[in-house]
Amino acid sequence: MKLPKFRSAIVYRATLPSIEAVEGHLMELPYADIGETEFSRSSFVPNPVTGELVTPLTGGYAIVIRHDQKIIPTQVVIRETQERVNAIEQLRGEKVKRIERRQISAHVKVDLSKKAFVKSALILALYNSEDNLLVINTSNKNIASLACGLLIKVIGSIKTETIHVSDIKNGLTTRLQNHLAGNSEAFDGFAIGDYIQLSRNAEQKEIIRYSAEHISVAAEVEESLSSGFTVDQMELVSAGVHFLLTENFHFRRIDTQDHTFNAEDDRAYQWRHQASADLFQFSNVVNGLCDLLSYKDPQDQKPAA
Repeated sequence: MKLPKFRSAIVYRATLPSIEAVEGHLMELPYADIGETEFSRSSFVPNPVTGELVTPLTGGYAIVIRHDQKIIPTQVVIRETQERVNAIEQLRGEKVKRIERRQISAHVKVDLSKKAFVKSALILALYNSEDNLLVINTSNKNIASLACGLLIKVIGSIKTETIHVSDIKNGLTTRLQNHLAGNSEAFDGFAIGDYIQLSRNAEQKEIIRYSAEHISVAAEVEESLSSGFTVDQMELVSAGVHFLLTENFHFRRIDTQDHTFNAEDDRAYQWRHQASADLFQFSNVVNGLCDLLSYKDPQDQKPAA
Protein backbone atom coordinates (compact mmCIF):
# COMPACT_ATOMS: atom_id res chain seq x y z
CA MET A 1 0.00 0.00 0.00
CA LYS A 2 1.39 3.39 -1.00
CA LEU A 3 1.98 6.13 1.55
CA PRO A 4 0.39 9.38 0.29
CA LYS A 5 2.55 12.47 -0.20
CA PHE A 6 2.41 15.36 2.24
CA ARG A 7 -0.30 17.50 0.64
CA SER A 8 -2.84 18.35 3.38
CA ALA A 9 -2.62 19.08 7.09
CA ILE A 10 -4.59 19.52 10.27
CA VAL A 11 -2.24 20.69 13.02
CA TYR A 12 -2.25 20.29 16.80
CA ARG A 13 -0.06 21.55 19.59
CA ALA A 14 0.93 18.35 21.36
CA THR A 15 3.46 16.96 23.81
CA LEU A 16 4.46 13.43 22.81
CA PRO A 17 7.15 11.15 24.27
CA SER A 18 10.61 10.54 22.82
CA ILE A 19 11.11 8.28 19.79
CA GLU A 20 12.08 5.29 21.94
CA ALA A 21 9.12 5.73 24.30
CA VAL A 22 6.52 6.32 21.59
CA GLU A 23 7.69 3.26 19.64
CA GLY A 24 7.02 1.08 22.66
CA HIS A 25 3.52 2.49 22.93
CA LEU A 26 2.73 2.02 19.23
CA MET A 27 3.63 -1.66 19.47
CA GLU A 28 0.59 -2.06 21.74
CA LEU A 29 -1.70 -1.59 18.73
CA PRO A 30 -0.19 -3.62 15.86
CA TYR A 31 -1.87 -4.44 12.57
CA ALA A 32 -4.31 -7.35 12.41
CA ASP A 33 -6.86 -8.33 9.79
CA ILE A 34 -10.23 -6.68 10.28
CA GLY A 35 -12.70 -9.04 11.94
CA GLU A 36 -15.69 -10.55 10.15
CA THR A 37 -18.18 -8.46 12.14
CA GLU A 38 -15.98 -5.37 12.63
CA PHE A 39 -16.92 -2.24 10.70
CA SER A 40 -13.49 -0.61 10.96
CA ARG A 41 -10.07 -1.19 12.47
CA SER A 42 -7.05 1.09 12.91
CA SER A 43 -3.48 0.26 13.87
CA PHE A 44 0.09 1.55 13.80
CA VAL A 45 2.18 0.02 11.02
CA PRO A 46 5.78 0.32 9.80
CA ASN A 47 6.47 3.01 7.23
CA PRO A 48 6.24 1.17 3.85
CA VAL A 49 9.31 3.07 2.58
CA THR A 50 11.67 3.01 5.58
CA GLY A 51 10.34 -0.13 7.27
CA GLU A 52 10.40 1.65 10.65
CA LEU A 53 7.50 1.85 13.09
CA VAL A 54 8.76 5.29 14.09
CA THR A 55 10.91 7.01 11.48
CA PRO A 56 13.39 9.51 12.97
CA LEU A 57 13.45 12.91 11.29
CA THR A 58 15.49 16.02 11.90
CA GLY A 59 13.75 17.67 14.86
CA GLY A 60 11.09 14.99 15.24
CA TYR A 61 9.70 11.76 13.84
CA ALA A 62 7.03 10.24 11.60
CA ILE A 63 4.49 7.51 12.27
CA VAL A 64 2.02 5.73 9.99
CA ILE A 65 -1.53 4.64 10.80
CA ARG A 66 -3.44 2.06 8.80
CA HIS A 67 -7.21 2.49 8.71
CA ASP A 68 -9.38 -0.33 7.36
CA GLN A 69 -13.07 0.37 6.87
CA LYS A 70 -15.83 -1.77 5.42
CA ILE A 71 -17.92 -0.10 2.74
CA ILE A 72 -21.60 -0.70 3.45
CA PRO A 73 -23.81 1.57 1.28
CA THR A 74 -26.59 3.26 3.24
CA GLN A 75 -29.18 2.52 0.54
CA VAL A 76 -28.40 -1.21 0.74
CA VAL A 77 -28.90 -1.14 4.53
CA ILE A 78 -32.21 0.72 4.15
CA ARG A 79 -33.49 -1.67 1.46
CA GLU A 80 -32.52 -4.84 3.32
CA THR A 81 -33.93 -3.48 6.60
CA GLN A 82 -37.23 -2.62 4.93
CA GLU A 83 -37.48 -6.10 3.38
CA ARG A 84 -37.01 -7.72 6.79
CA VAL A 85 -39.49 -5.33 8.42
CA ASN A 86 -42.08 -6.09 5.73
CA ALA A 87 -41.67 -9.84 6.26
CA ILE A 88 -42.09 -9.49 10.03
CA GLU A 89 -45.14 -7.23 9.68
CA GLN A 90 -46.82 -9.68 7.28
CA LEU A 91 -46.16 -12.53 9.69
CA ARG A 92 -47.44 -10.67 12.76
CA GLY A 93 -50.13 -8.60 11.14
CA GLU A 94 -48.98 -5.46 12.94
CA LYS A 95 -46.47 -2.64 12.50
CA VAL A 96 -42.92 -3.02 13.75
CA LYS A 97 -42.07 -0.47 16.44
CA ARG A 98 -39.30 2.06 15.94
CA ILE A 99 -36.94 0.56 18.52
CA GLU A 100 -37.25 -2.89 16.90
CA ARG A 101 -36.62 -1.38 13.46
CA ARG A 102 -33.32 0.05 14.78
CA GLN A 103 -32.38 -3.38 16.12
CA ILE A 104 -33.17 -4.97 12.75
CA SER A 105 -31.04 -2.34 11.01
CA ALA A 106 -28.14 -3.11 13.36
CA HIS A 107 -28.41 -6.83 12.55
CA VAL A 108 -28.48 -6.02 8.84
CA LYS A 109 -25.23 -4.04 9.14
CA VAL A 110 -23.53 -6.92 10.97
CA ASP A 111 -24.67 -9.41 8.33
CA LEU A 112 -23.56 -7.17 5.48
CA SER A 113 -20.19 -6.53 7.13
CA LYS A 114 -19.32 -10.22 6.75
CA LYS A 115 -19.10 -9.84 2.97
CA ALA A 116 -18.44 -6.11 2.59
CA PHE A 117 -15.54 -4.65 0.60
CA VAL A 118 -12.71 -3.32 2.81
CA LYS A 119 -11.21 0.07 1.95
CA SER A 120 -7.71 0.55 3.39
CA ALA A 121 -5.69 3.75 3.71
CA LEU A 122 -2.41 4.87 5.26
CA ILE A 123 -2.32 8.08 7.29
CA LEU A 124 0.95 9.93 7.81
CA ALA A 125 1.57 11.86 11.03
CA LEU A 126 4.64 14.08 11.47
CA TYR A 127 5.74 15.32 14.88
CA ASN A 128 8.00 18.31 15.48
CA SER A 129 9.37 17.75 18.99
CA GLU A 130 11.02 21.19 19.13
CA ASP A 131 7.84 23.16 18.43
CA ASN A 132 5.41 20.54 19.81
CA LEU A 133 3.53 20.37 16.51
CA LEU A 134 1.60 17.23 15.51
CA VAL A 135 0.80 17.38 11.79
CA ILE A 136 -1.75 14.91 10.39
CA ASN A 137 -1.56 14.56 6.60
CA THR A 138 -5.29 15.00 5.93
CA SER A 139 -7.93 17.68 5.41
CA ASN A 140 -10.60 15.43 6.96
CA LYS A 141 -11.33 16.36 10.57
CA ASN A 142 -12.62 12.86 11.37
CA ILE A 143 -9.38 11.26 10.17
CA ALA A 144 -7.32 13.74 12.20
CA SER A 145 -9.42 13.02 15.29
CA LEU A 146 -8.97 9.30 14.69
CA ALA A 147 -5.19 9.69 14.62
CA CYS A 148 -5.16 11.72 17.84
CA GLY A 149 -7.53 9.27 19.50
CA LEU A 150 -5.27 6.33 18.68
CA LEU A 151 -2.23 8.12 20.11
CA ILE A 152 -4.13 8.92 23.28
CA LYS A 153 -5.28 5.31 23.49
CA VAL A 154 -1.78 3.83 23.47
CA ILE A 155 0.17 6.62 25.18
CA GLY A 156 -2.37 7.62 27.78
CA SER A 157 -2.83 11.19 28.96
CA ILE A 158 -1.11 13.59 26.58
CA LYS A 159 -1.46 17.31 26.10
CA THR A 160 -3.14 18.17 22.80
CA GLU A 161 -4.65 21.43 21.63
CA THR A 162 -6.19 22.16 18.26
CA ILE A 163 -4.68 25.28 16.73
CA HIS A 164 -7.76 27.40 16.34
CA VAL A 165 -7.44 31.05 15.36
CA SER A 166 -10.41 33.10 16.49
CA ASP A 167 -12.40 34.67 13.65
CA ILE A 168 -9.92 33.70 10.96
CA LYS A 169 -12.39 34.61 8.17
CA ASN A 170 -12.49 38.24 9.22
CA GLY A 171 -8.79 38.21 10.05
CA LEU A 172 -7.91 37.14 6.52
CA THR A 173 -10.57 39.42 5.06
CA THR A 174 -9.23 42.50 6.84
CA ARG A 175 -5.65 41.70 5.88
CA LEU A 176 -6.60 41.13 2.25
CA GLN A 177 -8.44 44.46 2.18
CA ASN A 178 -5.43 46.21 3.73
CA HIS A 179 -3.09 44.50 1.26
CA LEU A 180 -5.17 45.60 -1.73
CA ALA A 181 -5.24 49.12 -0.28
CA GLY A 182 -1.44 49.23 -0.38
CA ASN A 183 -0.34 47.93 3.02
CA SER A 184 2.73 45.83 2.18
CA GLU A 185 2.91 44.37 5.70
CA ALA A 186 -0.65 43.03 5.82
CA PHE A 187 0.63 39.50 5.16
CA ASP A 188 4.08 40.00 6.65
CA GLY A 189 6.24 37.02 5.71
CA PHE A 190 3.71 35.62 3.24
CA ALA A 191 2.84 36.27 -0.39
CA ILE A 192 -0.65 35.85 -1.86
CA GLY A 193 -0.99 33.03 -4.38
CA ASP A 194 -3.32 32.56 -7.32
CA TYR A 195 -6.45 31.25 -5.56
CA ILE A 196 -8.95 33.13 -3.38
CA GLN A 197 -12.42 31.94 -2.37
CA LEU A 198 -14.96 34.39 -0.95
CA SER A 199 -18.47 33.86 0.37
CA ARG A 200 -21.39 35.71 1.93
CA ASN A 201 -24.77 34.73 3.31
CA ALA A 202 -27.61 36.61 1.62
CA GLU A 203 -30.85 34.85 0.75
CA GLN A 204 -28.58 31.86 0.14
CA LYS A 205 -24.85 31.35 0.45
CA GLU A 206 -22.95 32.91 -2.43
CA ILE A 207 -19.44 31.79 -3.33
CA ILE A 208 -16.92 33.45 -5.64
CA ARG A 209 -13.66 31.77 -6.64
CA TYR A 210 -10.72 33.59 -8.22
CA SER A 211 -8.07 31.40 -9.88
CA ALA A 212 -5.71 34.00 -11.28
CA GLU A 213 -2.85 36.22 -10.21
CA HIS A 214 -4.54 38.30 -7.53
CA ILE A 215 -3.20 41.60 -8.90
CA SER A 216 -5.06 40.99 -12.17
CA VAL A 217 -8.39 40.65 -10.34
CA ALA A 218 -7.70 43.13 -7.53
CA ALA A 219 -10.53 45.49 -8.51
CA GLU A 220 -13.07 42.65 -8.61
CA VAL A 221 -11.89 41.25 -5.28
CA GLU A 222 -12.06 44.70 -3.63
CA GLU A 223 -15.59 45.20 -4.93
CA SER A 224 -16.67 41.81 -3.60
CA LEU A 225 -15.11 42.47 -0.17
CA SER A 226 -16.81 45.85 0.05
CA SER A 227 -20.18 44.22 -0.66
CA GLY A 228 -20.05 41.86 2.30
CA PHE A 229 -17.99 38.90 1.06
CA THR A 230 -15.42 37.37 3.42
CA VAL A 231 -12.44 35.09 2.79
CA ASP A 232 -13.16 31.34 3.06
CA GLN A 233 -9.76 30.17 1.86
CA MET A 234 -6.80 31.51 -0.01
CA GLU A 235 -3.44 30.44 -1.36
CA LEU A 236 -0.39 31.75 0.44
CA VAL A 237 3.32 31.31 -0.14
CA SER A 238 6.13 31.41 2.41
CA ALA A 239 9.77 30.33 2.09
CA GLY A 240 8.97 28.47 -1.11
CA VAL A 241 6.00 26.57 0.39
CA HIS A 242 2.68 27.00 -1.43
CA PHE A 243 -0.53 26.07 0.39
CA LEU A 244 -4.24 26.75 0.63
CA LEU A 245 -5.32 28.04 4.06
CA THR A 246 -8.98 27.47 4.99
CA GLU A 247 -11.21 29.29 7.45
CA ASN A 248 -10.73 26.39 9.91
CA PHE A 249 -6.93 26.74 9.88
CA HIS A 250 -6.69 23.57 7.82
CA PHE A 251 -4.18 23.26 4.99
CA ARG A 252 -4.71 21.88 1.49
CA ARG A 253 -2.68 21.71 -1.73
CA ILE A 254 0.60 21.91 0.20
CA ASP A 255 3.55 22.08 -2.17
CA THR A 256 6.95 22.02 -0.50
CA GLN A 257 10.34 22.25 -2.17
CA ASP A 258 11.50 18.95 -3.66
CA HIS A 259 15.12 17.98 -3.16
CA THR A 260 17.46 16.49 -5.71
CA PHE A 261 19.12 13.24 -4.69
CA ASN A 262 22.07 11.23 -5.96
CA ALA A 263 21.47 8.00 -7.81
CA GLU A 264 23.09 5.99 -5.00
CA ASP A 265 20.74 7.40 -2.32
CA ASP A 266 18.25 4.67 -1.38
CA ARG A 267 14.50 5.30 -1.10
CA ALA A 268 14.51 5.22 2.70
CA TYR A 269 17.21 7.90 2.89
CA GLN A 270 15.37 10.05 0.35
CA TRP A 271 12.08 9.70 2.20
CA ARG A 272 13.57 10.64 5.57
CA HIS A 273 15.41 13.61 4.09
CA GLN A 274 12.36 14.94 2.21
CA ALA A 275 10.03 14.39 5.18
CA SER A 276 12.48 16.20 7.48
CA ALA A 277 12.59 19.15 5.09
CA ASP A 278 8.79 19.14 4.72
CA LEU A 279 8.30 19.14 8.48
CA PHE A 280 10.84 21.95 8.99
CA GLN A 281 9.40 24.14 6.22
CA PHE A 282 5.80 23.55 7.20
CA SER A 283 6.46 24.14 10.91
CA ASN A 284 7.89 27.54 10.00
CA VAL A 285 4.71 28.24 8.03
CA VAL A 286 2.46 27.29 10.97
CA ASN A 287 4.48 29.33 13.48
CA GLY A 288 4.54 32.29 11.09
CA LEU A 289 0.76 32.15 10.64
CA CYS A 290 0.21 31.92 14.40
CA ASP A 291 2.25 35.11 14.81
CA LEU A 292 0.53 36.81 11.87
CA LEU A 293 -2.99 35.95 13.04
CA SER A 294 -2.22 36.54 16.73
CA TYR A 295 -2.84 32.98 17.90
CA LYS A 296 -2.40 32.54 21.63
CA ASP A 297 -1.66 29.20 23.32
CA PRO A 298 -4.18 28.43 26.11
CA GLN A 299 -2.86 29.35 29.52
CA ASP A 300 -4.35 26.32 31.24
CA GLN A 301 -3.90 23.35 28.95
CA LYS A 302 -5.50 20.19 30.33
CA PRO A 303 -4.46 16.63 29.43
CA ALA A 304 -6.76 15.02 26.86
CA ALA A 305 -8.99 12.33 28.31
